[in-house]
Amino acid sequence: MTYSVHLGVNLEGLPEDVRLEIGRTMQQIADAVTTIPPSSAFWSSMKNSLLQIDVRRYRVVYRIDTTRRVIIVVELSQPR
Repeated sequence: MTYSVHLGVNLEGLPEDVRLEIGRTMQQIADAVTTIPPSSAFWSSMKNSLLQIDVRRYRVVYRIDTTRRVIIVVELSQPR
């Protein structure tokens, strides 16, 4: 079963190409976690974890909701 992506942050102030790249990156992550077996130790470590990835000049912080099968972006910032 696939994971969906929920952007819990407002991307409206970002350039369109950055918004699109963040969306593509998060969808790639959602597609990748779908391939991880349910018995993997990965899932138990994700229950209370925040993850981050840098896309262009932006840091995207997200979590994986295993119950709802959704990747949720919870924070977006520009590291200095």
